[in-house]
Amino acid sequence: MTSSFRPKSGRFKTVAALAASSLVFGLAACSGGQTTDDAGPVGGEYDPISIAATPPDGPLIPTDTEEAGRKTLVWLIFDGLVRIDQSGEVVNEVAESIETEDAVTFTVKVKSDQKFADGSAVTAKSFVDAWNWGAQAENVQKAAGDLAVIKGYSEVHPSEVGVEPTATELSGLTVVDDLTFTIELAEPWSGFRAHLTSVVFSPLPQAFFDDPEAWKETPFGNGPYQIQGQIDESTGTYLELNPNYTGTRTPHNTGIYYRYYTDPDAIYQDVLADNLDVGSASGGGLLTAQADFGDRFLTGPGGPTQTLTFPLYDEFWASDNGLLVRQAISHAINRQEIIDTIFGGLGAPAKDFTQIGLYGWRDDIPGGEVLDFDLAQAKALLDQAGGYAGERLPIYYNGDGAHKEWVEAVSYQLRENLGINAVPTPITTFPEFLEQRDKHEFTGPWRASEIPFNPSLDDILRNVYSQTGGASNQSGWTSQEYEDLLQRGRSAATTDEAVVFFNQAQEVLFQDLPALPLWYTYRSVIHSNKVTNVIPSPTGGNLVHLYERAD
Repeated sequence: MTSSFRPKSGRFKTVAALAASSLVFGLAACSGGQTTDDAGPVGGEYDPISIAATPPDGPLIPTDTEEAGRKTLVWLIFDGLVRIDQSGEVVNEVAESIETEDAVTFTVKVKSDQKFADGSAVTAKSFVDAWNWGAQAENVQKAAGDLAVIKGYSEVHPSEVGVEPTATELSGLTVVDDLTFTIELAEPWSGFRAHLTSVVFSPLPQAFFDDPEAWKETPFGNGPYQIQGQIDESTGTYLELNPNYTGTRTPHNTGIYYRYYTDPDAIYQDVLADNLDVGSASGGGLLTAQADFGDRFLTGPGGPTQTLTFPLYDEFWASDNGLLVRQAISHAINRQEIIDTIFGGLGAPAKDFTQIGLYGWRDDIPGGEVLDFDLAQAKALLDQAGGYAGERLPIYYNGDGAHKEWVEAVSYQLRENLGINAVPTPITTFPEFLEQRDKHEFTGPWRASEIPFNPSLDDILRNVYSQTGGASNQSGWTSQEYEDLLQRGRSAATTDEAVVFFNQAQEVLFQDLPALPLWYTYRSVIHSNKVTNVIPSPTGGNLVHLYERAD
């Protein structure tokens, strides 16, 4: 029997995500690393903690969620089968158990006391129905590719243009009873349990299937919070406590207000004035945050890996000379100098294509020396390529994010060190930036921030650089050798065996250089005097449920 609760009214406005700046990645757009806490839910008058963020780029359907603004909200209104705890380990959340004997077939038992915000039970069917719906090609879900590892995906969602689906359900999913279902993968994958941390694998309530359009107007899930009122892309989103929540992320506050910003400097000043509770420092703020905030300035590893991605769909960049120019550019960038001058030393030069601290991460992958600052080598490579023939080298970035200063610094170094007329080229908003990128309108490199959503090396390697499984590879680069190595890693018997193949795949990336890793950014959280218990996760995760009002 369900309660009388109904989600509050309010029309959801479909919007495009704005800047994916450091404030989003540091606070709300990373892996869902959460902590378990036995404290009971807070009471008292609704007094939401305000957090700087960017708006969602569409409705809050988990399988349609890729960009930071949407993930921020989906992570708070949904709980998945597993989560990442503060130590970086994958632990059960809604799942009572996940068992496998062969890394192909997984038996999942769902906890019996889990509920959606409308009081209805979370069951095995809640997951199976959600994933089947998300996989169907006709529903055009942006993140459906995460489901491609499940047997039968190619029949439900053919990758070939013009090929019609031959099934409407994933053959690898079977409901055993109310709280039990099985998942059969297309191929063995020892790291599948970590893959389940993706928001794509969230359940959906029956109300969604009864009327998807109505649910999108008033979205709700099984997480610790629920949307209050409406989402307004020009101001922000209020969240209140889910009264039917039975999970482990017990909130220490009465709610959250995600306030949307386009100016990183405004975030800094609002937190400093106690007009915003939690934000991040960027640009010049990184140089003054320690003095301005003291112990209310929190920093450490866990931010995204910043890269320059190249348009290998372009004839020149796909050529041998194009590769030589990319190598020259990489050697001509003094990464440490930019980290010190622009980021106040809060970062580290990149040594690979993933993120420092992941299991199996190495700083000595063969070919990685191309990331070293070596001006003599840079000039020699450029000469070998016959120079760069273009009159200008545009470096694209979204102008509404915190990227202007470092892009200008990189451009300056390339002009001074190589004589290449590198020109910072801002695209006004993040939606416009993504649209031009996806239409292959860029003729030079563009900034990208890559971050894993689980502790495995292959998360970034598959989702960013692969051409399979719905990956977001926009460079046009392909390599069968790379794909084969990824697959060998995913089907390895142990994690230790898997990382050997994943790092061999990175050797292929270093050979072809579809992108140039620049640096690992550090999180830079600042908070007002009005909140306490602001604890960033080691994985850069979202721990807003722990934020508390100061006495």
